[in-house]
Amino acid sequence: MKCRRNNEIKLEEFGLQKDIEILIKEEKLGDEIKSVTKITGGLSHIMYKVMTDKNIYAIKELNEGIMKKKEAYSNFIFSEKVTDIVKENGITAVGAIKLKNNDIIRKINNRYFMVFNWLEGKILNAEEITEKHCKIVGKILAEIHNINFSKIEDDERKNINTEEFDWKNYLELAKKQCKTYVYILEKNINLLYEVNKKSNEAIRYVNNNLIISHTDLDRKNVIWQEFRPFIIDWEASGYINPTIELIQVAWYWSGGDVENLDYKKFETVANSYKKYAKKDIDKNIEKLIYADIHNGLEWVNYNFKRSLCIENEYKQDEIELAENEIIQSIGEIKYNVSQMDKMIEILKRYEEEKLYDVK
Repeated sequence: MKCRRNNEIKLEEFGLQKDIEILIKEEKLGDEIKSVTKITGGLSHIMYKVMTDKNIYAIKELNEGIMKKKEAYSNFIFSEKVTDIVKENGITAVGAIKLKNNDIIRKINNRYFMVFNWLEGKILNAEEITEKHCKIVGKILAEIHNINFSKIEDDERKNINTEEFDWKNYLELAKKQCKTYVYILEKNINLLYEVNKKSNEAIRYVNNNLIISHTDLDRKNVIWQEFRPFIIDWEASGYINPTIELIQVAWYWSGGDVENLDYKKFETVANSYKKYAKKDIDKNIEKLIYADIHNGLEWVNYNFKRSLCIENEYKQDEIELAENEIIQSIGEIKYNVSQMDKMIEILKRYEEEKLYDVK
């Protein structure tokens, strides 16, 4: 299957502006569009800031490949149920605007859209995160984990699936297509297989203790107004082991994703969580770290499929985005493994007195 190269094709030629106009008028979100601006960011979907004569909206164009999956629509519906319950419990979660027939997704021609009220604020860069931010995030995560989601429990969603990814096949295809990441993949392929094996073992272990949560609470999904956080992008909501999510959140908010882990910030998130969480963390920390890394493996696997045009065709800008994500994510997985001993040391201090005041 050949990859389409559309770098020179403008958005207007795809009828995007027209589709957004139809969405705005039929959903009575305004009579006139004043401006449409593509917002940078978004690794799967595309977000636009749309100003009408009535309001300002964040309109998300959902990824075509994701929406072709049979479970995609039900996943979005489930995520909005999670968001509604979280808001009922006093957390500043941002959910989609309910459209016609109380739906949250609108298909226009071959595009799928979700609409949100525009929220002014700031998404922090890694170097802008302070210990105060880390305390707040740790507290929020604990509060989400304390929520009773029993009215939307879904046993069919409950198990986290294991998967053995075919890294060698990706390497062969990447060589044929002369991908820039061939050397990096070739150099790290044994590590990927080793981590894949250990993460699958860990996933089988953690499936005995899963709760409903956000599951993607990194810095790109929190908008700050001073020190007031608004949690966005709940589309990944689902079941996760609470200690895995704590490890994941502490990792992102202490610079792990940019390979600059700040141990004090990591511990600050963890201690803040400990203060407010109603449940203790699991003591099998190494297993749980490997289970957390499984998310990174899934992300790399998804981007290999995009980069190599497996299953679907992709535009050139999405292919290039996927290639960058592969390089960055493999580096992060290597770094994660290298920091494992220190993370284990910090998290095992849960059995001792907390080291920092987290008031």
